[in-house]
Amino acid sequence: MKQTNPYDQYLNIAFDTASPERLVIMAYDATIRSLKEASRAIRENDYASRTRSFDLALGLINELRKSLNKNKGGEIADKLDNLYQYFTRELLLANVSSDPDRLEPIVTMLTDIRQSWFKVYKELANS
Repeated sequence: MKQTNPYDQYLNIAFDTASPERLVIMAYDATIRSLKEASRAIRENDYASRTRSFDLALGLINELRKSLNKNKGGEIADKLDNLYQYFTRELLLANVSSDPDRLEPIVTMLTDIRQSWFKVYKELANS
């Protein structure tokens, strides 16, 4: 019988039961963690972690982009789409140039956007 990690079980339940707003917050959290790990991996020449971290961050940003509803989101969705495109370019350049300093502004911007989403999430939860 296959052993299941309790933490993995918790994450699966949290993911399956999360609201769309909470899923966006979770995606931002995971992207931020991945970029911090990518920065560490570049500095320490840890190529395996670097590859995993960049792949995960790029995949998450792509999912965030795909989740945009430009009909409902209007100008905000367009601006987020432009930001996600910028993040993707910067991640690719940081990876190619092995420059972890390029990741810091992205982490800062993602953290700010995540905080905004969290405020919306809290307001929706309290209404």
